[in-house]
Formats: sequence, C-alpha cells, structure tokens
Amino acid sequence: MQIVLLGILGYLIGGIPFAVPVVRLLSGHDVRSTGSGNVGARNSLRVAGAGAGILVLVLDALKSAIPMLLTDALFANKLAVAVVGVAAVSGHCYSPYLLLRSFKSPWQNWRNWLLLVGGQGLATGLGVISVFTPILALPLLAVGAFFAVVLKRSSWAALVMISTAPIAAYLLGYADVVWLSIAACAIIILTKLWQDYPFKE
Repeated sequence: MQIVLLGILGYLIGGIPFAVPVVRLLSGHDVRSTGSGNVGARNSLRVAGAGAGILVLVLDALKSAIPMLLTDALFANKLAVAVVGVAAVSGHCYSPYLLLRSFKSPWQNWRNWLLLVGGQGLATGLGVISVFTPILALPLLAVGAFFAVVLKRSSWAALVMISTAPIAAYLLGYADVVWLSIAACAIIILTKLWQDYPFKE
C-alpha cells in the first residue's frame, strides 16, 4: 500500500505542467495553444526562448529526481524509488491537470490528444536516469545535443537518448529494478514521441 501511495504522489508531482506558468510569465503566451501545443521544454524554447526552455527542462527533471531522492532517503527501498520515478514520467506525459482540459477540445485523432494531455517526458526521464544511473546522464545529453544541434533533429535526439538508456544501464550491470524502471520510462516516452513520426524535426 505504501508503494501505491508513493506512486500516486509521484504521478501527481510529475503531472505539474511547469511549462504553462513559466512560458506565460516570460512571454505572456499560453504554451498549450502556441507552437506545437506541447507542455515540454522544446516547445517552451520555441515559444518563449532559450531561458524558458532551459528553466522548464530543469524543473521537469527535478519533478522526478527530487521525489525519488526523498523516497530513497526516507524508505531506502529501490522498488519504491523506481515506482515514484516511473509514475512521475507517466504524470508528465499524461498530466491529471491537463486531462480534463483535453476533453473540452473536439476529438480529431490520437496524436492531437497526446499533445493535449502532457509533454513527451524526456526531461522527467532524464531526472530518473540522473538518480539511478548518474554516469549515463552526461553522455546521453551529449548524444542528444549532437542530434539536436548538429543534425537539427530534436525528435531523433530524444528517440536515441531514451532508447539507449535502459540498454546501457543493463550492460553496465545495474540492478534489474534500475534498468527495468528506465525501460518502463522509455516505453512511456516513446509512446509520446510517436506523435512526431516520421521525426522530421
């Protein structure tokens, strides 16, 4: 029961759409109805500039990392930490605070619906990776930066980063609960990334 409650708390924290107040404060725009409509760091950067993008990236990573670290400090239970991390990523991708708003919009197709209910989860997933496998965080960011900046393919950057993370964690010998939780986050994030197929940006 304790793990279930921690998972619910992680989901509610992960669902906080920081991009909405940050972009509104820095640009006056509603990130949900500007650019791609996504409430993640990438659209925040498009709509309100680099400062907003970086701030949202950091906040979205912290909303998984801080609850995981607190759970570890209080309970010293890796499974509970993993559940909180995966729940936070789920909350970001399928925010309870945005679900109700999405029902007010006319249905068009599943990709548009996915845009309305949360971000793609990469920053929150990086928070999970940073807590569980900090040795992977910087290399993954470097790979992502190469795809995003040099190749101008931000969707491919996200795809490569999140796909390789659980494989790398497994090969480095991390415990099953670690690489499996990262793999669960990857599946959730890849589901959201599919809306960008064929990954033209």
